[in-house]
Amino acid sequence: MLSDEEMQALYSSKYFQGQVYLDYEKEQPALRRNFFGRLVELQKMYPRGSHLWEIGAAYGFFIDEAAKWFDAAGCDISEHAASQARKRGLQVITGDYLDMPAPPQPRDIVCLWDTIEHLRTPHLYLEKAAHELRSGGMLVFSTGDIASRIARWRGEKWRLIEPPIHLHYFCPASAMALLQRLGFRLPRICYHAFWRHADAVVFQLLANPPTRRTAPLYRCLKTAGLLEFYFPINTFDLMTVSAIKK
Repeated sequence: MLSDEEMQALYSSKYFQGQVYLDYEKEQPALRRNFFGRLVELQKMYPRGSHLWEIGAAYGFFIDEAAKWFDAAGCDISEHAASQARKRGLQVITGDYLDMPAPPQPRDIVCLWDTIEHLRTPHLYLEKAAHELRSGGMLVFSTGDIASRIARWRGEKWRLIEPPIHLHYFCPASAMALLQRLGFRLPRICYHAFWRHADAVVFQLLANPPTRRTAPLYRCLKTAGLLEFYFPINTFDLMTVSAIKK
């Protein structure tokens, strides 16, 4: 268990700039492409102006895209990240979702993109989201699948085994069981391709931490300008889970 102070220290500007993400702002084009695919599916199910809330909104890239169709807002525990979103005029509150009052009217959608694994008590967040969703509203989250082939093959070296940043791990069975326990129906799990920035991927493989023997190779590739492109990849160990409130 981490204290509030430890959580705040984890998600400072360093987290987004060199510690976990090479440069979160620079990865924006890839992140927005991923969000676009998610939004297309949500727009098919909910009309324009529906209320959408994102837990763990970071710099607000998803909310920025979602606001073109939805009444979109969110929160993030990181003051640095939330302030970056507010600078662009987005509705992103700094704070812990568990401590926030209920909205004046039920929400239509609650999203957690690559967030649930960071939470100290993920079941409490989903339980609160369930209370604040209208009947027929959707809860949707993405996270790693620890039962996937690549996770089983890599074991403790799986790239998502990253304490204390990642605190909880899910597989399809555990995600389904939790959602059903909270009264959701029609749970669905998908494995989508995700867009990545080549620089960020190669940095993680070769130069994180910087003391790796392969770090000079990363610097050579970067200096030569060979990493400035984006590409989609599906390793089938990242799942998107959605369900409807009864």
